[in-house]
Amino acid sequence: MRATPDIQKLNSTEGDNSYVLDRIATAGSNDAALRGPLWLRTLESTLVRSSNAVLFVFPDGRQLRCGTGKVVAEVRLRNARALRSLESLDEGNIAQSYIDCDLDLTGDMLALLDLRRCFSDRHRAHSLWRFIQPIFLGQIRTNAKAISVHYDQDPEFYLSFLDETRCYTQGIFHDDNEPLNVAIRRKFDYCLESCRLGPGSHILEVGPGWGAFTEYAAERGIRITAVTISRKSKEYVDSLGPRTGNCNVQMIDFLKYAPGEQYDAIVVMGIMEHLPQYDQVTKRFWRLLKPGGVVYLDASATRAKYDVSSFIYRNIYPANHSFFVLHDFLKAVANSPLQVRSVAEDRHNYFLTFKHWAEKLESNREHLISRFGETNYRRFHLYLWGSVHSFRMDVLQCYRVVLDKPLS
Repeated sequence: MRATPDIQKLNSTEGDNSYVLDRIATAGSNDAALRGPLWLRTLESTLVRSSNAVLFVFPDGRQLRCGTGKVVAEVRLRNARALRSLESLDEGNIAQSYIDCDLDLTGDMLALLDLRRCFSDRHRAHSLWRFIQPIFLGQIRTNAKAISVHYDQDPEFYLSFLDETRCYTQGIFHDDNEPLNVAIRRKFDYCLESCRLGPGSHILEVGPGWGAFTEYAAERGIRITAVTISRKSKEYVDSLGPRTGNCNVQMIDFLKYAPGEQYDAIVVMGIMEHLPQYDQVTKRFWRLLKPGGVVYLDASATRAKYDVSSFIYRNIYPANHSFFVLHDFLKAVANSPLQVRSVAEDRHNYFLTFKHWAEKLESNREHLISRFGETNYRRFHLYLWGSVHSFRMDVLQCYRVVLDKPLS
């Protein structure tokens, strides 16, 4: 028989907010009878089927071990708000408690994130606003506002967890243990070869980020024009000067971009998540490409459009942005004159990439908190590890797609 604690009462310091935990009894290894609050019964029933255990530390210092295996992670509840978030069994509430420093998560984040299967995620008001906002503001203004939430921070924040290439999209790994920078450069080479680019080629890069691919292409004699709606991204790429071939970065939404020229290729790395209007996007591709031109894109994906957690649309990518949906996009391509040359699946590659970023973020924890605040650190800590977990569990996918514009 496994011993379990008898926790009678926890009193908070917030007025009449108190929480009562009834005795949790276990009859035997093959006949577990769990009694107590629903959230404890739910978590225990999930952990008992795994080889892991999680230690819960309550505001008064008492501890509760959930699971029969080795303790691999700890959830430390600081106050009654944290208790209420757990009681809700709602993923969005628990995530917000972590961001707000009401509870701490330490240890094996992937083991903790396995508990997501127990939680609901119902936030109808927030979800509805995602789609009402573009109606009132217009899609272009909504895009600008949403991009600023994620990208318009000091670039140093992102560079603290990205690798030396500064690339904010997945690499292509040939070995799980190879360095991230090797995998990123392999992806860049795949793009250049797929687009048949060489010295003198002129490309349009949609969303240059921190100039990773921009610099890589410029070193090979390729001329780059870039469009972005992130002020910080433009400032950073502009600051690279000759390293990007003095890339012409324009502050304009891709859906409004209408220059008087066409390009040899259009490169869209990690930006399709912000361009879910696929019919408009394919029409823009067609107009901006020279005959014989090529589109290269890659993106994190889901199987259903706008299927994102409340944590993501409240804290990472707000408004009606959506992970890439391959089958919907291919329908839009099929309704256009563009031709699909290849589709490559990259889920494991993005799993490895996000894992590199999450581990590096953790290694720089103290610096990031002192420089950018604990809320920002926790927001990205949960985002990066949550993405690692989502790619591992096939909640998220990732694809590379290459399209051709026929010569005639």
